[in-house]
Amino acid sequence: MELILDRSPNVAVIEQLVGAIKDAIGRGEIKPGQRLPSIRKLCATHDLSYHTVVSAYERLEINGFISASQGRGFFVEAQASKPLAAIRLEPLEAADQDNLNAFWRIFHGDAYSMKLGCGWLPPTWRDTQALARIVRRTANFAHSSLIEYGDPLGHLPLRQNLAQHLHNKLALTVNPDQVLTTLGATQALDLVIRKLIEPGDCVLVDDPCNSNLVQLLALRGATVVGIPRLPNGPDIETLEKVLASRPVKAFFINSQFHNPTGSSLSPQNAFQILQLSYQYDLLLVEDDVYGDLAGEHGTRLATLDGLRKVIYISSFSKTLSASLRVGYLVAPTHLIAALADLKLLTSVAVPSFCERFLSAILSDGIYERHLNLVQRKLQTHQAIAQASFQRWGWEIFHLPDGGLFLWVRHPRLNQIDEFLERAYKHGILLAPGQLFSADGHKSNWLRINVAHLDPTKAQWLFQL
Repeated sequence: MELILDRSPNVAVIEQLVGAIKDAIGRGEIKPGQRLPSIRKLCATHDLSYHTVVSAYERLEINGFISASQGRGFFVEAQASKPLAAIRLEPLEAADQDNLNAFWRIFHGDAYSMKLGCGWLPPTWRDTQALARIVRRTANFAHSSLIEYGDPLGHLPLRQNLAQHLHNKLALTVNPDQVLTTLGATQALDLVIRKLIEPGDCVLVDDPCNSNLVQLLALRGATVVGIPRLPNGPDIETLEKVLASRPVKAFFINSQFHNPTGSSLSPQNAFQILQLSYQYDLLLVEDDVYGDLAGEHGTRLATLDGLRKVIYISSFSKTLSASLRVGYLVAPTHLIAALADLKLLTSVAVPSFCERFLSAILSDGIYERHLNLVQRKLQTHQAIAQASFQRWGWEIFHLPDGGLFLWVRHPRLNQIDEFLERAYKHGILLAPGQLFSADGHKSNWLRINVAHLDPTKAQWLFQL
């Protein structure tokens, strides 16, 4: 393996070594499954320190280029034969054909990318050591959960803990029979859509909104109508006009720290929505996946309504761990039973191990402590991000006091695709506004994840 390293004192040797090995893998000089030189051999061959080689191998392993086999060494992963730059993505100019490309870029970005377009917390914000301890404890005390199917309704102790969590956070009183666990909030939305929405039904969504939701509704054959999102919630005037003009089956709505604008429902706005839902027999599906970042503060439709016109959905993927894939929905008992039957047909159950693991985290108070820390950090990062974008001359749709997102645009930025491409080439991964449009129209807005923003490293791009 021939590696060319710049040994000048101003160049980080670890970064050089990581890049050189990546390049060698990309050129095919090191094949998938091939063993890399031992740490000792690489040190001797290239006059490197032990720390340098160990650090480089650790970074390559974290980013999926290599894997360690105890007692045998380090081996190239099969998928690493293509370097990141060679992953074939359609250019951003073809976004009309495939709006998911920008998201694919975010998922394929390595640990050195600034993922400003993503919808989750940075890995360093999670206490992985504490999570690992609970994993070991769960495995030791629940061996059967490693190999058996779980309960299609969800692990009963977890549903009991979720009922208590909702009572503590939202003052929402439910029993475990009103709670169904799901594979994240996406499956919860999918189950509701499959069960309650028929082809041709008119369904309302926030505009802008969660792009996955629009795709799921389109797959079902629903007619999707966007209701403009304002800083205090949906535009009530537009909502009332649409409801008066045609039959509408349901309204899918974010309540707290809306994706992507960061706005939240005001009490007045929520009350007006509930009035209209009763007047027009409108089902409200409250997607509150970012609600735990607000804690007990903020207005929830489910709390005001008591689940008469509201189905409540949330998840732990955004706040704790995406790998858990544990979400849940709350609804009347008869609807939960019907949705559980559908879940049994499509996925059987959420992995029992994940449910037991999450139940332990809720019981031990680990999740509550984690949320308290994250909420404080997000308030700080929001303040820094808002001040930065205002200083750089960007318009901010809403100034939230927490949560992950800012919705921004620049008055002089017209060629958004070129801007996104320039950012991508420098390792800054953004999510264009078109991805969140209810009708797929072009947009010059951007969703910014404040938890991933480093103003010092990003100012060269945003200071237009």
